Amino acid sequence: MVFPKGHKFGNRFTSENQPANAGRKPSVYKYIKDITGKKVAPEMSKEDYFKVIRFLMESTPETLEGLAKGTDGKPNKKTPIWVLNVISAINSDVRYGRTSTVELLFDRVFGKATQPIESEVSAQVTNLGMDFSALTTEELIQYNALLDKLNGKK
Repeated sequence: MVFPKGHKFGNRFTSENQPANAGRKPSVYKYIKDITGKKVAPEMSKEDYFKVIRFLMESTPETLEGLAKGTDGKPNKKTPIWVLNVISAINSDVRYGRTSTVELLFDRVFGKATQPIESEVSAQVTNLGMDFSALTTEELIQYNALLDKLNGKK
C-alpha cells in the first residue's frame, strides 16, 4: 500500500513512541547458551578448519571409520558433527563412485582453479593525428567504447 505524502495513518515512531524491543536480535551463541546453559564461542580458526578438511581428504577409509564410529558401531560421540557429516559425504561418494564432495573440499581448501581466457581483440580506432601506439589494448578498448558512446552506439 502506498501512502500519500503527509499521511497520518498508522503508528509513527517518535522520540516518545519507540518499539518495545529496540536493538539487535540476540546472537546464535547467546541463543545456544540460553538453551544449554553453556557458554558457546568459536574455538577453531578458518585455518584450523582447512587443516582438518585436508586431514580428512588425505586419510584412509580405516582412519575415517575410526573417527566416524565408536567401538560399539554407533557414531563417535567425541567427533564433532561437521566432521561426521564430511566423513559421511566422502564415504557416500566412494560408495557410488562420485567425486563431488572431494571436488568441493578441494575448492574450499585450495581455491577454485582459474582458467585464463585469451582472445584477439580488434578495435577500430580512427586516427585524429595522434599516435596510439603507446596505449595498451585495454586503453584502446576504453577509447573505442567512449567513441561509440559519443556517436550514440551501445
